[in-house]
Amino acid sequence: MAGPAHPDAMAPPTPGRTRTAPPQMPSSWWSTSRIRTYLLFDATGLIYYMIGFLVLRQIWALGNGPEAWDAAMEQLTSPFYIAFHVITLLSLIFVGVRFFRLFPKAQPPRIGPAKPPPGGVIQAALYLVWIGVTVLMVAILAGGIF
Repeated sequence: MAGPAHPDAMAPPTPGRTRTAPPQMPSSWWSTSRIRTYLLFDATGLIYYMIGFLVLRQIWALGNGPEAWDAAMEQLTSPFYIAFHVITLLSLIFVGVRFFRLFPKAQPPRIGPAKPPPGGVIQAALYLVWIGVTVLMVAILAGGIF
């Protein structure tokens, strides 16, 4: 995989006084865990795209009457849709954890006169809020609240 890249790939808009070495891709670019994580993160976008179409399909079925709604809900019990929803859940967890790891690093060094709390405290608070909202939504959807 290592090879010369296009010589002008990273050329500045105006020529400098000295010539730099031509850019080259590292030989292990595709095998690094970092690029695989980026590609997996990008692939979650396709999952969200497909789940959006599934939501639109369910709304369409809801508008077509009780028979169409019952048929659409029956289709969701197939192993294919169950596996798809498990993959969707895993991709949501992956993106959430990735965001929570990034969030403390993106905080400004100062918020007015105060310094932000340490990164671990911010991360713990984010996880607690995430778990709390999840428990609340499960209680609402299970009929325990409201």
